[in-house]
Amino acid sequence: WNVGTSWDNNNHDDVGFTRVLIDSVAAQFIVDLDRVYACGMSNGGYMAYELACELADKIAAFGSVTGNFMLNSTQSCMNERLIPIIDLHGTGDQTVPYYSSFDGSLTIAQSIEYWRDFNELTIENIESMPDIDLTDDTTVEKLTYSSENHSTQFVHFKVISGGHQWFGSTI
Repeated sequence: WNVGTSWDNNNHDDVGFTRVLIDSVAAQFIVDLDRVYACGMSNGGYMAYELACELADKIAAFGSVTGNFMLNSTQSCMNERLIPIIDLHGTGDQTVPYYSSFDGSLTIAQSIEYWRDFNELTIENIESMPDIDLTDDTTVEKLTYSSENHSTQFVHFKVISGGHQWFGSTI
């Protein structure tokens, strides 16, 4: 996916492709266009964030698993609506680090702050999730950012000691 990083080596218009794909499917099938979602893992997670900036007029909500938000000069994040996002990331991720950035993308904390500001989310709720797999050496904190004025949220699942994986998988 072309998300503006130095490592993707891609000059294709993936945002344009996604826009045409949504329009094409909707023209051929009955689609509730208010229920189109984008979610991806790793580079796909970066792409979900890219689409949150570029295709918020076509996609209702966005999810990123082990991906970061690459805010760059080619994006237009001037959306006219609030953007719901779910983000899952492990603190032990060696490929896309949790606490730092190897490629100029925002760190998890910076992404949270960006979307909190963008969506005017003033309420923070942190809860520990039940540890349902005692063998994987991970625990999870759920951080929910919301507002008294609207229902849009940014929900982040911080997988403590989690790696670069689709969480819950055996790989």
